[in-house]
Amino acid sequence: MRRPIELGVAAEAPANRARLALVSQLEAAGIYAATDAGAFYPQPFGVLVGLPSLVGRTLSARRFTIPVLVVSGDPLNTPHTVDGLYALADDVANVIREISYRPSTFRGSANAEPLPAIELEANVTVTETEET
Repeated sequence: MRRPIELGVAAEAPANRARLALVSQLEAAGIYAATDAGAFYPQPFGVLVGLPSLVGRTLSARRFTIPVLVVSGDPLNTPHTVDGLYALADDVANVIREISYRPSTFRGSANAEPLPAIELEANVTVTETEET
C-alpha cells in the first residue's frame, strides 16, 4: 500500500517576519530600507537592516533586536554630509522609537574601504504562528 505524499508549506521564520516588519515600518514612514548587504550601496545615504538576534520569548511571542545601519556613501568631510547622515539617523530613531545610536562603519565587500555609518538597534516583537 502506498503512503500518500504529504505536502506542506514551510512557515516563515519569526526572525524573518520581525525583519520584514521593521522594513515595512520604516518604509511606511517614507524611509527606504535595504536588507541585502551584498547589493547595498548608499547614494548618498542608505539604511540597511541587519539580521535579528532573539532576546526573549513568551508562549505567544518572540522578541528580537535588529541592527540598523544608516550609511553614508560619501566621506564625512563636510558639515553638509555629516548633517545629512545624522538627520537620517534621527528620522530612523524616531520611527523605531530608539533613544540612542552610535558611530560605526559598514564594509560592503572584503576589498572595499569601510563607509561611515550610524548604528541603531531596533526592538521588534512578533507573535508565534502555528506550523502546519
